[in-house]
Amino acid sequence: MEGSDLIVIVLAVLAAALIVQTVYLLNYKSQIKHISSQLSFIMKHNSLKFIETQLKPKEIDSLIHECNELLNRQRAVDQQFIRKNEEINATITSLSHDIRTPLTSLDGYLQLALRAEILQDKNQYVTLAKSRIQQIIKLVDGLFLYTKLQNPGFVLELKSLDVMEVLKQNLFRFIDDFSRTGYEPELWLPESSVPVEGDIHAVERVFTNIIGNYFRHGEGPLTVAHEESQDTFCIRFTNPLKAGSRVDIEQVFTRFYKEDPARTAHSSGLGLSIVKALMDKMNGHTEAECTGGTFSVSTVFRKRVKEDANVRLHERQENSDR
Repeated sequence: MEGSDLIVIVLAVLAAALIVQTVYLLNYKSQIKHISSQLSFIMKHNSLKFIETQLKPKEIDSLIHECNELLNRQRAVDQQFIRKNEEINATITSLSHDIRTPLTSLDGYLQLALRAEILQDKNQYVTLAKSRIQQIIKLVDGLFLYTKLQNPGFVLELKSLDVMEVLKQNLFRFIDDFSRTGYEPELWLPESSVPVEGDIHAVERVFTNIIGNYFRHGEGPLTVAHEESQDTFCIRFTNPLKAGSRVDIEQVFTRFYKEDPARTAHSSGLGLSIVKALMDKMNGHTEAECTGGTFSVSTVFRKRVKEDANVRLHERQENSDR
């Protein structure tokens, strides 16, 4: 083969390589332009489509995968924002109703008190107005506590406490309310102390909310029983429901849930939501059940027996070392 022929062959190979490279670059340019066009369409129309292409060189395929992953994450953020916005709107609606009702009656009682000429009537209206003020304070307090509990950074200082002592004290605080119902609580509880993991103020609030829920929605006697395992201690509150009551067991721990659709009960609907949040913060859990016209709420605490025993053992070891 002569030198001229070799040169021709080399030039031909170079020309072919140049053509292939040019076609490859044009294809890259076309693919990038196509991706850009799809992204522009998705952003302009808020489309739920993903980026697609027929030819997928390795680099282009990787770019498309990352773009689609970014789109997927952004849509998840958008959906979360929509849900949060809906929750905020529902919260505002619920609060405006719950607060407006006692405020309206408060205004009415104060006007009646101003117009009353007889001192006894004036005092009666003032007393009723004070009750509405207390109702508003409870609503705001419940909302504040619920909001605080939703903060992941909020923690309770857990200690060992006698849950039976706290329960008995809370039941005693409602003695006048039980007297008005004509029923005494039926207690099936241990006589001895039961140390559990918790915060005393949180445990008191748990029991107060559950017992208060019974007075608002229950009928007949309240039964308080217990179940015990090696690591947990469960207290179950059970009561018959009022005739015609309907309880959505899937929603009872949801904020602002109320059994009465007309929302006539003087409550925020946060009571059991706060119970669940507090129990979660204390490493326990809450369950609800509705069967045969009865409603029950169970609070399951973690025992501190083992930990306390280990602490005492450690203290004895330290004393012996001394």
